[in-house]
Amino acid sequence: MPLIQGQTPTRADWFDALLSANDAPHALLGGDGRVLVANRAFAEALGRAPDAAEGRTLAEGGLAAEAAAAIDLLRRQVLATGAPAVGAGPFPGLGRAVTLSPVRDAGGAIRAVALIADAGVTALEEARADAAQARADAERARTAKGKFLSAASHDLRQPFQAMHLFHHLLVGRLTDPTSIELANKLEQAIVGGETLLRALLEVSALEAGLVTAKPQTFPVDELLAKMLEEFGPEAEAKGLRFNVRPLDAQVTSDPVLMERLLRPILANALRYTLTGGILLAARRRGGTLRIEVWDTGVGIDPANLGVIFEDFHQLGNPGRDRKQGLGLGLAIVRRLAQVLGHPVTVRSKLGKGSVFAVEVPLSGCDGDRSGDDPADSEPEPAAGTQAASAPAKAGTVLVIEDDAMQLEGIGMLLRGWGYAVIPARGIVEACAELDNAAAAPDLVLSDLRLSGPETGIDAIQAVRARCGRRVPGVIVTGDTDPDRLRSVDRSGLPLVHKPCDPRALRRLLSRSMKAGAAPASNGANRPDVTCSR
Repeated sequence: MPLIQGQTPTRADWFDALLSANDAPHALLGGDGRVLVANRAFAEALGRAPDAAEGRTLAEGGLAAEAAAAIDLLRRQVLATGAPAVGAGPFPGLGRAVTLSPVRDAGGAIRAVALIADAGVTALEEARADAAQARADAERARTAKGKFLSAASHDLRQPFQAMHLFHHLLVGRLTDPTSIELANKLEQAIVGGETLLRALLEVSALEAGLVTAKPQTFPVDELLAKMLEEFGPEAEAKGLRFNVRPLDAQVTSDPVLMERLLRPILANALRYTLTGGILLAARRRGGTLRIEVWDTGVGIDPANLGVIFEDFHQLGNPGRDRKQGLGLGLAIVRRLAQVLGHPVTVRSKLGKGSVFAVEVPLSGCDGDRSGDDPADSEPEPAAGTQAASAPAKAGTVLVIEDDAMQLEGIGMLLRGWGYAVIPARGIVEACAELDNAAAAPDLVLSDLRLSGPETGIDAIQAVRARCGRRVPGVIVTGDTDPDRLRSVDRSGLPLVHKPCDPRALRRLLSRSMKAGAAPASNGANRPDVTCSR
């Protein structure tokens, strides 16, 4: 009963208001089983107004006959024994259980039976259980998707890597112009297929929430040096200038994910720049640092700046020519920026070029310095210092790969370049081969994921222990799992992503041979090679 305005409520009025405010259905049942009084929650459970439920039996009030009979039996039990009774349902409309308790007068005689249903509590428990089950289902689905994507990333890249190797070997033996042309078409198909696969796997992993950032503090120059080493030769091959403007500053981010974010931006800058050059610059902005990619390319119409980060969206490519990319690079950038929490902005002028900028937090010791770079200065992309790749010198390479086809293909490739090859399927076999070898290897080339718990890092460490010196090592992998990639980054070993262009691999082996047994002093000297064309 609602309180009457202007009238002082009685104690009975307050009790009635209290019961009506309760979300759990409450009712008093008389000796004949009729409802003496009910709160709003009880009446609504029967689909009636409170006064319409009162004066009726439960069955007359709208409760299912079977449920009404079960509760009436409990009511009789309470009247006979004087003890409360609990009934387990379900009781449609009231919940899964009801509690009936005797209501006595001053003399101790039972005058009515109080019925309290747990519908409110049950609904809350059910909601909590449903939410917990949904979270568990989502976590199982995420885990299953993660395992699938990890396996797909590794296992699907293996045949593409083998195709790259055998294609490279085949081209070297062809002399007929028609056959060479067919081989070139085959290479385009291989590159197109593996590029699409790599992009789709990365988008799927990001969408599934499988990629998480693990921030750490590191010098930004390490990141810039890797990008220069990776993209500099490609710019030089196109006749473009590639310059890096370094900055002595520490940033806080995930270095592996930052590399993955910058690669599509730089790849696009190279693809759409025909003359001039590219500038990769770092600039302080108070407590943040802006990593900027400037190009002198074709530029972007300002009207299209809002859609360039959408999936499969490409400007100036209505025919979906795969040579111009897939339209997923900037979509990956957008997702990685969200994971990292680093804003990405772009400004551009048609025919003048574009500037993409990523804002990264400076570490505490580098934040809030004065002398920030002018916001509107536009440095001219200038020539960067490029080290020409030296031809590989003769040497012995220990190749550790658990996939037989990969092992055979890499062995053939290396022998064609003049290397002696020691093949092995794992750590035990590699150590056995070393015992029988005439000389220790000059370099170890190992897949990251080997059979069982073994990794390529373990294999290279085992070889070094066996040889008693730091034999140069190179890791190859088709894995995209950030934790695995971070383990390689911590090891300081050069990393080659499958499928890899054999020419890029050859340059890396040459540099590693030159480095000898001396480890890289920091990540700036550790190349990270991908097949980005």
